[in-house]
Amino acid sequence: MLELRIEPEHGKVLVLDDWEHRDYIEDVLAEHFDIEYEYFVEDQKSGKNTLYFSEKTDLKALEKAIAEINMHHSSSSDLYETI
Repeated sequence: MLELRIEPEHGKVLVLDDWEHRDYIEDVLAEHFDIEYEYFVEDQKSGKNTLYFSEKTDLKALEKAIAEINMHHSSSSDLYETI
């Protein structure tokens, strides 16, 4: 389950399990919701990837996209189709 966090110094962030998870979620956000992140950081120890979104990214649109992704994955075992 994806969870958007708001960090005081970085703003909107989304922590993902690993590189494959990041690759899939960034494709879904871009292709299905027209949302791009600003940059990402990979934690070498845990393998987790954190996506950082710019101040210009609409918070409501991002929250809605994450809610739809979570609902889609919880209601079916299908992944979004990505190119």
